[in-house]
Amino acid sequence: MCILRPSLLLALLLTPWLLAQTPTEPQATPAPVAAAKPLRVHVIGASVSGGFRDGPMTGAERLNDTVNLQALLRPWLDEQGSVTIHKTPQMLLMFTNPQKIGTDQADAAGKQAPDVLLAIDFPFWFAYGYVNGDEAEARRERLAKGLELLARFTVPVLVGDLPDMQGAAARMLNPRQIPSPELLGALNQQLRAFAKERPNWQVVPLAEAVRTMKHQGVTLPLRDGPRATPPGALLQDDRLHANRLGMAYLGHVLQPFLVAAAGQHPLAQRAFTFEQWVAAAGAEDELASLPTVDPPAKPAAAGKH
Repeated sequence: MCILRPSLLLALLLTPWLLAQTPTEPQATPAPVAAAKPLRVHVIGASVSGGFRDGPMTGAERLNDTVNLQALLRPWLDEQGSVTIHKTPQMLLMFTNPQKIGTDQADAAGKQAPDVLLAIDFPFWFAYGYVNGDEAEARRERLAKGLELLARFTVPVLVGDLPDMQGAAARMLNPRQIPSPELLGALNQQLRAFAKERPNWQVVPLAEAVRTMKHQGVTLPLRDGPRATPPGALLQDDRLHANRLGMAYLGHVLQPFLVAAAGQHPLAQRAFTFEQWVAAAGAEDELASLPTVDPPAKPAAAGKH
């Protein structure tokens, strides 16, 4: 039989009490997950971005309607972002002096320090408008100066390419202000080459979007099934500016580029349906009043007659 010494017995009896008195390391409290900062988008450009409305004052028989890019993008950004826009009167007057007004817009955008610069129709009046001397050389030089105004920005820059606006109402765009299709193609090559040298730039296919709107009509990707629109149905009467439904379509075209520009921001997961773009543009009535047309015929398979 083992007999414990009194001192050892006392130590065994006190061990649980001593352990209870030993301070333990405090458990680390998980740091709260920081909410992403709102993504700041700033809009510069010309009259489509600024929300020009054709009407009797510009020779139209009725007042047309549209929405500017700031209003269109607010619902898409929601509480996760903010959108500012340059002074609308200056944007609407971009055609009068693109170099001066374009410089003012770029300078003001720099002060805004945005996370994304949206300049969809900013290059337009550097390629269009009246020019003197050799037309091709003058338009190339003007476009180079306009693009250079945006070269200072290191944040994502979204720039639209140059649409062919032949057929626009002459009261809004004189044929002498429009580059020929061949020259326009060369100017678009110049724009894409400039953008290719800048990894933060994305070229939005505005030319293709406008061509589809004007000549074949857009097939709208609605939840209940695609719906074809007549040619020109998404344009105002001047055949130059988008109406509200046309702006909804522009938002749909812009969305993948905005998502890419958002990078790691939660907005990179945003996916508006076309109906949501219609609501953002306030174009429900225009959509409801669209005439029904057959969708474009699919090309026949090779070898079949």
